[in-house]
Amino acid sequence: MDNYLSISEMASIHSISRQTLIYYDKIGLFKPVHIDEHGYRYYSAIQIPFLREICFLKSIGIKLNDIKDHIGNRNLTTAMSLLEFHQEFIDKEINALMNTRTFIQQRLMKYSEAKNIKSELDKPIIEEFPERHVLFIPFENDLCREELHLTLMKAWNVLSKHEMLPSEGFGTVILKDKLGMDDVFEGAGIYTALPFIDPDMDNMMTLPAGQYACVYKYGMPYNIEFLNDLVQWISENHYRIIGDVVDACLLDTTFYENDSSVDFCQLQIPVEKIT
Repeated sequence: MDNYLSISEMASIHSISRQTLIYYDKIGLFKPVHIDEHGYRYYSAIQIPFLREICFLKSIGIKLNDIKDHIGNRNLTTAMSLLEFHQEFIDKEINALMNTRTFIQQRLMKYSEAKNIKSELDKPIIEEFPERHVLFIPFENDLCREELHLTLMKAWNVLSKHEMLPSEGFGTVILKDKLGMDDVFEGAGIYTALPFIDPDMDNMMTLPAGQYACVYKYGMPYNIEFLNDLVQWISENHYRIIGDVVDACLLDTTFYENDSSVDFCQLQIPVEKIT
């Protein structure tokens, strides 16, 4: 059939497979001009510009169904409309990827900070922290490992609904007014640091900037001996507690090969010097 191109020739011209052309025929996107009695597909050279356009549109990520609708009713206006719509889609994808890159950088920074800690374990220090915006979800049951995990997942699900990832760290907030009480964890809850502020998000909390008495520890929030020791150190060194306690998780138990049952954390208590 001298006036026709075989399916292999048409595929080779466009650097695609025979199977691709068979599939395009089956879905009605690009059909051969002739099928002989043996079922062999043949194409015309006149069809090359159409397949070339299909290949281009597919290469820039346009879905085959959209290409099919476009090719069937193609003119300059519809061609521009299709590309403009896809450009908007690509812009959104780029923004999403940029946000993902930011989330990765934030998580890497947290890991780097944990890796480079030079302070002695269990030795209190004074550190400066900037203002931090967090999502706060209170505990609904007595504090234990299961309650920690379940409440953290509630917080992460809220972040997900607002197109955020938990890349800025998380931990527990213990209310200042409950220190020294029988139930120190009354009103306490999980916090997750926000990578950016969403005004439509409920339960946001601000951790104030300023000086914090801090101590690194291997222990869970409910291991209150670390908290009690730091509160005592604050008093003995003539500081005053001026805000809620932050128990920041730096590395959770997924990092340990020895099946450690506790997290690596930093207790942070906002203080001011008593003059």
